[in-house]
Amino acid sequence: MDFDLFMERYGYKILLALFVGIAIVVVGIPIVGFVLSVKTMGYVGGAMLIAVLVYAFVVNRRVMDSYAEAQGKYFYDPKYGKKR
Repeated sequence: MDFDLFMERYGYKILLALFVGIAIVVVGIPIVGFVLSVKTMGYVGGAMLIAVLVYAFVVNRRVMDSYAEAQGKYFYDPKYGKKR
C-alpha cells in the first residue's frame, strides 16, 4: 500500500484522533488544575482561583484595550503630532 492510498483510507481517522487528543489536553488540563487546587486549598482556594480568572478576563482586558488604543494613536495615527 503506497502512502497516498494509506492517507486516503486512514488519514482522516488519524487527523480526528489528533484533534480529539489536542481538545482533551486543552480542556482537561485546566479542569484537572482546578480540581487539584480545590482539593489542596479547599473551596476558598477554588474561589480565589475563580476570582483571579474573572479579574484577568475583565479588568486586565480593559487595561490592555486602553493601552492598545493609546499605542495605536501614538504610532499609527497619521495626523498625530502635526501642527494643523
